[in-house]
Amino acid sequence: MTELQEAREVAIGLGGAITDNSVGFIACFSDEPIAEHYLTLVEDYESLASEKHDRCVVTIIAASLM
Repeated sequence: MTELQEAREVAIGLGGAITDNSVGFIACFSDEPIAEHYLTLVEDYESLASEKHDRCVVTIIAASLM
């Protein structure tokens, strides 16, 4: 399983509503503390970049930033 797929499964496990896009996904959670917890869980994924916006986290493949 790729890191992106693993990160998606973690988000779903935390109750995240997923919106997929071509280079990753957006996961929205019921509150900000869950979003912050998710961000902490995926921060070690080397191939991904994640950023929190309120109760949502955008997770993308880092190579897509180049």
